Amino acid sequence: MRTVKLYFYGLLVLIFAVFILQNYYTLTAPVALRLNLGFISFVSVPLPVFIVPPLFFFLGLFLATIIGAGERRRLSKEIKQLKSSRPEPRPEVKQDLSRPPQPEIKPELPVQPGPQPETKKESDSGKKPDEGTLVSSGPLIPKAGSSEGSKAPSRP
Repeated sequence: MRTVKLYFYGLLVLIFAVFILQNYYTLTAPVALRLNLGFISFVSVPLPVFIVPPLFFFLGLFLATIIGAGERRRLSKEIKQLKSSRPEPRPEVKQDLSRPPQPEIKPELPVQPGPQPETKKESDSGKKPDEGTLVSSGPLIPKAGSSEGSKAPSRP
């Protein structure tokens, strides 16, 4: 790939040199730039044609730098003003991202004394004592270590 770039740049320089040699008298002819606004007239010093494009390029670069510096200055003032008007973050807003968030633990409701509903005993239902199931609104999960560890219990 380097050799392709080298050949390309060499060809470009060669074409540029041929252009300059074929148009030498045209490129070195002096040109005076004029500006006539009606109330004021300006005429520049005669310059060779090959100097005019780089002159305007660098003049545009200089003007863009000045305009960009003014814009950067205005934006830095605005950033400082916004930083000074921003309130400091509260400590409880900051989070430690190295640990995952802990679930919120809700306190249990106090149990009020009263008549308890009758429940079936495990020995009455025909199940083994260590194969109980949880009663909840979610899915039923067998106890760990039971003989039906891989089978999910079915709902009646």
